[in-house]
Order: sequence, then structure tokens, then C-alpha cells
Amino acid sequence: MASRLKKYLTENGCINTSVQKGGIPGVSGCLEHATMIWEAIQRAKSEKLNLGGVWLDLANAYGSVPQEMIQLALRMYHLPEVIQVMLDNYFSGFRMRFSTNDYTTNWTNLEVGIAMGRTISAILFVMAMEVILKAAEGSAGPAILGGGCSMPPLKAFMDDTTIIYSKEDEIRRMLTRLDVLMSWCRMEFKPKKSHSLSIRKGKVDEATTFTIAEQQIPTVSQEPVKSLGRWYDSPMKVTRRIAETLELPSESLLAINKCGLQGKFKIWGLQFMLIPKLLWPILVYGIRSTTVEAIEAKICHV
Repeated sequence: MASRLKKYLTENGCINTSVQKGGIPGVSGCLEHATMIWEAIQRAKSEKLNLGGVWLDLANAYGSVPQEMIQLALRMYHLPEVIQVMLDNYFSGFRMRFSTNDYTTNWTNLEVGIAMGRTISAILFVMAMEVILKAAEGSAGPAILGGGCSMPPLKAFMDDTTIIYSKEDEIRRMLTRLDVLMSWCRMEFKPKKSHSLSIRKGKVDEATTFTIAEQQIPTVSQEPVKSLGRWYDSPMKVTRRIAETLELPSESLLAINKCGLQGKFKIWGLQFMLIPKLLWPILVYGIRSTTVEAIEAKICHV
């Protein structure tokens, strides 16, 4: 059912893949979103444009989605009634009770949450988020990047939602709209785990702040944020992150060498832990091939 549901949604254009790329088969969304957001920021800096971004953190992601929201999404995308009934019966069977030394509660039906680990859970979560994204996308226009280029204001990868904007009043309107939608569906963003960035005429503006759920969102100058494998901080430069990536092999190889495991397990740690940990920052930060060859030589020398 999960594969058929994904096929139905993609073939009928139910999921806007320019906005939501999580859980969609064949879409390399994580790298694409991170690259597009970073390029937009760099373009704003070089061409002295006004641009900003807000990275929103959804509280309890899978566990916060009401089952009524799933049924609404199924109806919204005109899924066959037999599928709607089947999924309704599936979720209505989730019950919970608590036991202590003195008593045990009665069974209680769970009305909120998507069971993690099920193959269909990811696409159901994407459908529920798409309802919210579609309802909010009209609150702000596209971010203007100059040279006739623009970008949709919303970018999402599963529960990671990013707003890119050119006008401050539009982003405030978008945040207000999202706040209303979240209250309506009994979900919420975590303001303290969310972050914002404001660029005015190509320079980071630390004075501009935003709020959601009546709480202030920290800026990346106050607290750097890591989104989809890339760090965002006030200087908006990759020099520091590249230096950290270059230091990682030496530190990790030393830690592996000092551990008390047998040699074959150290090799396993190198192959399946250290190397995969290096591959993503090398890809995201665009580290030059000569630098990668130096890292490879260091690992092979050991």
C-alpha cells in the first residue's frame, strides 16, 4: 500500500516537490534543498539584496500528527474510500494503558501520532504536512534573488520547514499563518529550537528578530543552526566548517586506534562510521578534490 500510495500522489501531482522533498521516491531532496538555500544566501550577499530565512522545528514530529489530520489529507487528495476506511481502521486499533504497583488504567484509544517504523508512515506524514504547507504558501510571495530568479518561500524536508523571504512583512504574515494552522491541527513549532537569519543589503542584520507561538526565535548569530547537514551561522562562510572536516580524520583515527577493540573491528569502524561521516560534509561544503585526496592519503597512510 505504501508504494502504491506514493505512486498515486506523485503521478497526480499531489505533492509539490519544489517545496516538499522528504519521503518522495527518486527525489534527492536533502542535498538539493540545502544547496538551493545556501546559494540563495550567497547570492543575496554578493548582489547586496534583502533576504532572510527561518528554520522551524516541529515539536514531536511523528508523534504530534492528529489522526483526523491524516483522514483530512486522504479526503483532500481523493484517495479511494476503501483505502480511507482501511487506514482509519488501522489507526483506530492503537490503544495504550499504564500500569503502576497499585493499579492499571483502562485502555485508551490514541488519537494523535503516526506509528514510526511502518513503511506507510513516512508518506502519511508528508501528506499531513502538505495540507499545512498548501494552506500557508499563499501568505508570502517568492523570494527574489535578482537576475530574474526567484524561489518559493517554503522549503520542507519531512518535518524540517524553512521559509525564505525577501520582504520582512511577508515573513511575519507567513509565521502568523503557520501559527494559526498549527493551533488548528493541535501541533506546534518549538521557538527555542527554531532559528532565523536576516540579510539587509548583503549584510547579516542581527537586530531583526521574529516570533512564533508568542515566543522569540533565536537568530543564527546567537545560536548557529544545522539544517540538512549544513551549518548556518553569522559569518555565512564555509571556511570554519571545512577546517572542522579536515580535523575530523585525525581526531577520529586517534580515537579508533586508542579503543580496546580488535583490529578487524577498528577497520569496521573506519569503513562504516568514519568514512560515511566524512562523505556528507565533503559533498555539502563542496570541498576541493585536492583536499579530499589529502584526507584519503592520511587515512590510507594509517
